[in-house]
Amino acid sequence: MHAAANRKEHARLYDEQDQAYTSMTQPDIWEEGDHHTYGHLLMESVRDVRRYVRQMKYEHPTLVEHAKPFRPPPASHILRFERSITMGERHLPSDRKVLLRVQVAQLGLKGPALRKFVLLAGSRYDPITDELKMSESRELSSLLNKKRLADTLNALIAEANKKDDSFADVLLDFKYCDYKPKAKFPLEWLPKADQK
Repeated sequence: MHAAANRKEHARLYDEQDQAYTSMTQPDIWEEGDHHTYGHLLMESVRDVRRYVRQMKYEHPTLVEHAKPFRPPPASHILRFERSITMGERHLPSDRKVLLRVQVAQLGLKGPALRKFVLLAGSRYDPITDELKMSESRELSSLLNKKRLADTLNALIAEANKKDDSFADVLLDFKYCDYKPKAKFPLEWLPKADQK
C-alpha cells in the first residue's frame, strides 16, 4: 500500500513538472532565444526518456507483486505459435504476422492420411525435422491470424482423413529443402581384422 501511495505522489510531482514545460507559451515576437525544430525534438525525446526512467524507478518494482512463475506448456499442447512485437510502435504490418509450427508425427495421422497431409502441405513441410511451418498475415490482428492458421490446419487434417482420393499416383517431391538421405556404408567393405 505504501509503494502505491509513494508511486502516485511521485507521478503527480513529475506530471506537474511536465505540465510546466508543456504549458509555456511562445512569445509573440521571435527573439531568437528559442530552440529550433531539432532542439524541440531533442527536448521531446529527453521527456520520453525521463518518463520511462520514472516508470522503471517507481512502477516496475511494484510489478513484482503480480509476477507469476513460468510453467512450460504441457505435452498435450502440440501447436506452437510465434509472433514478433515491435516495442514503441503500433500497428506495424510485421506485428500481425503469426507463425505456426507443429511436429507432424504428433498430429496422429497414419498411412495414406499422413502421406496425403504431407502432399497437401507442400513446401510448408520439412522432411528433415518432420515439422510443418505455416505463416499468416492477411488479417488485421495477430489473434485473427492465429485463428486463421488453426482453421487452416484443421481443414488440412480433415482433408487428409477423407477417403475419396488418396493421391497415390502423385509423387512426394522434397527438392525444395535439399533433402538427401544418407547412404549407409556397407559393413562387408571393411577389412577383416584377422587378415593382414
